[in-house]
Amino acid sequence: MEQHTIISVLSLGFSLGLIHALDADHIMAVSLLSSRTRHLRNKVAIVLTTLGYCFKWALGHSLILLTAGALLAIYGIQLPENLQLVAEKLVGVFLVAMGLIIAWQFWRNRIQLKVHQHGDISHVHLVEHNQRVHSHKPVLIGMVHGLAGSAPVLAILPLLGGNQVSVGMLYLTLFSIGVMISMMIFGLLFGRLQHWFTRFGDRAFQVARLTLGLASIVFGGYWLFA
Repeated sequence: MEQHTIISVLSLGFSLGLIHALDADHIMAVSLLSSRTRHLRNKVAIVLTTLGYCFKWALGHSLILLTAGALLAIYGIQLPENLQLVAEKLVGVFLVAMGLIIAWQFWRNRIQLKVHQHGDISHVHLVEHNQRVHSHKPVLIGMVHGLAGSAPVLAILPLLGGNQVSVGMLYLTLFSIGVMISMMIFGLLFGRLQHWFTRFGDRAFQVARLTLGLASIVFGGYWLFA
């Protein structure tokens, strides 16, 4: 393979990674994971926490993609198509489940009106009981997304030829770096957006979160049955 062709292939991989990260199901999933930052009052803390979720998701996505790519490029082992189809369905299940959990938290257990009495003065405010997102959860969800969308990304490897293993792996690496960069940029913007919502109080933040959850239910249902 000529040098200019290799450069073109690698550039394509990086560019596709930048675009791939912004798929609707990826953005929805990361937004859901990152929407539990209301307990963080500091803008920097909110943004950094959101970036952390984005990084872990991208890490999981990259791990499964590079593993699948290595199996295909080095050993000729291709992931079963049924496994990829199951992963695609799991993406829809996750989106619906997370949306339902957010709605349930809003209406029943997570947001409660509580009246406090201070002498002759009483006031009502919202009390939020946050559940911490386990550190491994974004990684696992990223792996499911990586598995679900691996077929189109890996399709180029056989076209490179058996003697181009290093080029194929570098292609996947640059693709994954593109995914990471694009998702981190989204995380930065989404973190700032969340902080902006906190300026309007708990109610506005939770209504926005509920809206995101309902949108996830609709999108996840479409993903499952379309």
